[in-house]
Amino acid sequence: MNNKEEIIQYCQDCISGVIPSGKKHIWACERFLRDLERVGTPDFPYIWDEQRAEKIVKWFSLLKHSKGALAGTPIYLTSWQKFRECQIYGWVHRETGRRRFRKAFTEVARKNAKSQMEAGEALYELAITSSQNHEVNEIYTAGVKSDQSKIVFNECDLMTKGTLIRSKFNFKRDCIEHLLTGSFMKALSKEDGKSGDGTNPAFLIIDEYHQHPTTDFYDLALGSNTKEPLTSIITTAGKDLTYPCYKQEYDYCTKLLDPNVDVNNEEYFVDICEADPEDDVGAEDTWKKANPIRAYYPEGLQKIREDYEVASQMPEKMIAFMTKMLDMWVQAKNNGYMDMAKWKACEVRQLPIDITGHPVYVGFDMSSKIDLTSVAFIVPYQSNELDAQGHPIVKYVLWSHSFIPTADKLREHIIKDKMPYDAWERLGYLTLTNTPIVDQNFVMKYVLDECKKYNLDIQCLCFDPANASKIMMDLSDQGYTVEEVFQSHKSLNESTQGFREQVFARNVAYTHNPLLNYAMSNAVTRTSNGLIKIDKDATTKRIDPVDATLAAFKLALYHDFSLQNMNDYVAEFLSEMGV
Repeated sequence: MNNKEEIIQYCQDCISGVIPSGKKHIWACERFLRDLERVGTPDFPYIWDEQRAEKIVKWFSLLKHSKGALAGTPIYLTSWQKFRECQIYGWVHRETGRRRFRKAFTEVARKNAKSQMEAGEALYELAITSSQNHEVNEIYTAGVKSDQSKIVFNECDLMTKGTLIRSKFNFKRDCIEHLLTGSFMKALSKEDGKSGDGTNPAFLIIDEYHQHPTTDFYDLALGSNTKEPLTSIITTAGKDLTYPCYKQEYDYCTKLLDPNVDVNNEEYFVDICEADPEDDVGAEDTWKKANPIRAYYPEGLQKIREDYEVASQMPEKMIAFMTKMLDMWVQAKNNGYMDMAKWKACEVRQLPIDITGHPVYVGFDMSSKIDLTSVAFIVPYQSNELDAQGHPIVKYVLWSHSFIPTADKLREHIIKDKMPYDAWERLGYLTLTNTPIVDQNFVMKYVLDECKKYNLDIQCLCFDPANASKIMMDLSDQGYTVEEVFQSHKSLNESTQGFREQVFARNVAYTHNPLLNYAMSNAVTRTSNGLIKIDKDATTKRIDPVDATLAAFKLALYHDFSLQNMNDYVAEFLSEMGV
């Protein structure tokens, strides 16, 4: 069995439950299997190179365990370790032969050979990758303190002792040098993170990223000018939810793995080994989800058991157990607005009805004029399905569009959100207005043109009055029905609850829109006296299309079909009378 075959079997065992696995690790396994099926297709320019995958496996076997019962013996990678290492090194671009993944994020519980894997990769980059590419590679390890940065650095020294490859390196106090190429490895200090503009990391290791209060070290990799740059993050969950590991990377990587969210990054390897929220924290199968190495040998399993027994008797220690042993962000509140699998089930290739001539409700989130602005269109209609009382079930067609003022703002969002706004603009989901601020008249013209294109009957224009008072007054003077949708729990509760219920009942249909899907995955709720609304202050991620959608739905929910039918009757009568 070669490495690819072993990893395929491993993934199948994780997905089927033979190997206890958390939801996100299962997603990572499914991603690998999907990628294998995509090989050779036009939109997937990568191939599996078994020789390169085997090369990293053999490299680790030349190194030795430095601690524990296996100290002094060769390192033979487990199937889980091969799942990471062989993917990072085995996937290559079919034309250039260069590695596919430029960044890797792995989250796993403590004492699961994180430092060992990082050190083995660092030595490989020093010796093998630099030789293949005829480059002098700069390798850096970065922790929040110098001692933390030194952990992987020191592990490189320890795991080469008594090996045949040690003579290929020169080990100094502050530097490890590869003798043939001159490539070197250094441990960074806090000051290096703030003033490291002179570095050009071919391989950057960010150790225990959950401890980093800023992205100073992470940003060192930006603009790295080497042939095959790689940034590696291996971390355990943390307690501070304001740090970038949770707010940015964990959130982004979760979306990247989730097959129900339209976030794609072909050059980012992600694996998250954590217990699921509903798991029994005292069950061995739960421990195995977050401990793919430690929970599979007797001494490691016994240590987890002992720590659990202490935590179960001392509740104040349970948070630490769940964070470090189960890799859970235990202070994270489960207040996400939408079940993304149910939302994705509402996506259609073709709208279920011809919307021409139908009534429409238009919602606006004008936001600040220098930021993202969104509009949403909702067309309610009576379906052929009947409810329990024999009445037609009301369903809704939804689509949205967003606007941004300048190319500079577009680039700013790409960097901050790590999302392809430029691609969304090219594909027509987002319009660049090329004005200093988002021109509200430009937005309104788009809305009127869209309604004219389908001969839609505008029932109501629904605005959050903030940032929109002037245009609301102008539109009202022009004869349009304009409604204020105030951003209070009392005002938005019914719309927020009702729209989600309609999604769960599959009474909403929308065509593919990655910007809308991204916004929906970002939305979280805030509760007050049993009422809910979308919490704009809880996330820095974009939710503007969702706000626009709920504004439109607030009024669409009360659409009077009997009045619509009467209007049709009167129009038909007058037509017959020749009036």
